[in-house]
Amino acid sequence: MIAVMIVDDHPIVREGLEMVLNIQDDLNVVATAANGLEAIACLQALPSDPDVILVDIQMPEMNGTDFIKQISVTSKIIILSTELDVDVAANMLALGVHGYILKDEPPTKIVQFVKKVAKNDDYLAMSDAVIAKVMQSQNKPRPIVTLDAKQVAILQMVAQGMTNKEIAAKIFVTDRTVKAYLTEIYDILQVSNRAQAIAVAAKTGII
Repeated sequence: MIAVMIVDDHPIVREGLEMVLNIQDDLNVVATAANGLEAIACLQALPSDPDVILVDIQMPEMNGTDFIKQISVTSKIIILSTELDVDVAANMLALGVHGYILKDEPPTKIVQFVKKVAKNDDYLAMSDAVIAKVMQSQNKPRPIVTLDAKQVAILQMVAQGMTNKEIAAKIFVTDRTVKAYLTEIYDILQVSNRAQAIAVAAKTGII
């Protein structure tokens, strides 16, 4: 069973999403909160960290950004927002969150995102509109680092939400080879994980 926590200041969003998630046989909403402060209190009261936390950005008392910065949990965090801002997406991913999705996604797709994030350590959940914004090359600064064509292609696939296994099948190599490619990319970009790599790549115009 995948334990989920929802942090959003709109009751209709919390309750509607809780209902949608709880219908699933393998999902269970263990806590909800209206802001970051409530969420921290909920986390302290839970016997263990949820598997996934869905967090809104704009909230009273304590917003999603400050909440993410203040907690230290094993949970995978997905931003669920009405905002479509590439800078926000890049900055949040740099914090190590596992996704940035929009509230206007169909409920079934949000369910799929939550399940895939919970089950895959190398998956980033991103709405198509967010990916399109991040991948836009218009008006981007010149890259401060250089990656070869294959490395850029792999980063683009990562940004599209593909797992190592899916990338390996796409470029006809093994999972281990994909991990090796990603390690090289991390070294070049001076980051430690795929979320940070996408953040840097988006900010510097590599993708």
